[in-house]
Amino acid sequence: MRRISLPVSPISAEAFAPYGRVLSPAGARDTGREGYDIWIQPFAAQNRPRLQIVRYHARPFIVALVERHLHVTEARQPLGGSPALIVVAEPSDTSPAPESLRAFRLDGEGVLFHRGTWHAIDAYPEHGSHADFLFLSEEATVNELFEHPGRLPERTQVHDFRAAGIELVIETNALFKKPNP
Repeated sequence: MRRISLPVSPISAEAFAPYGRVLSPAGARDTGREGYDIWIQPFAAQNRPRLQIVRYHARPFIVALVERHLHVTEARQPLGGSPALIVVAEPSDTSPAPESLRAFRLDGEGVLFHRGTWHAIDAYPEHGSHADFLFLSEEATVNELFEHPGRLPERTQVHDFRAAGIELVIETNALFKKPNP
């Protein structure tokens, strides 16, 4: 098994731009009125949107599977609690090279993936037992993945690095001393 370490990068709008948008109130507001401001985000789906809460449980910082969605942008917004790590690669029609993957730390800010952005299926809580996320996707994509496990999806492409003999380890030494179980 070939082992590749992924350092964790701080997230910023510029660093995350190839993969999507950082969800935060930055720059001039798009609209609003006295008492509140609104920043509009470019969510796109070909099917009915689905808003859900996802709890990612603590696990080793090893990425086995990445996926990309062909018909939807996807948003993930932490709901407080532990910061979490996500792993992404730029949109492409072919599976990403392991060296092209980037790990980012989310600590309050959310992300909106471009359509086709490769991303680890999991988010990894930095500490504690779990991290909760508000998760915006589309029903057809989510249903395809969870109602028919084992069937080759049509709306999503999946790549298994472990099956290809590659172990991707998120390098957390710079973040904290005690890794998750």
